[in-house]
Amino acid sequence: MTLRNVLVLTIFLGFLVPPAIAPADTGIGLIVGDPTGISASFYDRVAVGAAWDIDDYLHVHADVWLYNATLADPVNWYIGLGGKLQLFDVHVRGDSDNDGDALGIGVRVPVGLQWYFLPEWELFGELVPGIGIIPDTDFDFDAGIGIRYHF
Repeated sequence: MTLRNVLVLTIFLGFLVPPAIAPADTGIGLIVGDPTGISASFYDRVAVGAAWDIDDYLHVHADVWLYNATLADPVNWYIGLGGKLQLFDVHVRGDSDNDGDALGIGVRVPVGLQWYFLPEWELFGELVPGIGIIPDTDFDFDAGIGIRYHF
C-alpha cells in the first residue's frame, strides 16, 4: 500500500467518527468545487477538508476561522487562515522527467457564508484566495459550496 493510499484511508476513516464520540457541534458533509470532497467543521471555528483521485491526487486542508459572526439570522459569515497539503503524481502536473509523487504546500484565507436552513443542517459557500509555497510560490484560488450535518 502506497503512502498516498494510507493517507486517503486515514482521512476517510477520520470522517467516519461515530457521532457519539465526536466533539460537540461537529459538522460533516460534502463540498463541491475546487476541491471537491468531504468537509468537517468543529465548534464553528475549525474546518477541514479532503479531496482525492485515488490514482493521481490527494488534497487536505485545515482552516481556523478568526472571525465568525451573524450577518442576518440564520446566515453567518467568516474569515480565517489555514493551510493545505497536496500530494500528486508528477505526470498529472506535466513533468515527464520525474516519476513518483510531488508535494504542494500553501496558505489559505477562506471567506465564506453559512446558512443554517434547519437546526442541524448547514449550507455553506466559500472563496479561498491563497499562496502556494511549495513547489513554487504563486497565487492560488479555491472555491466551493457544500452541505454539512451537525451532531
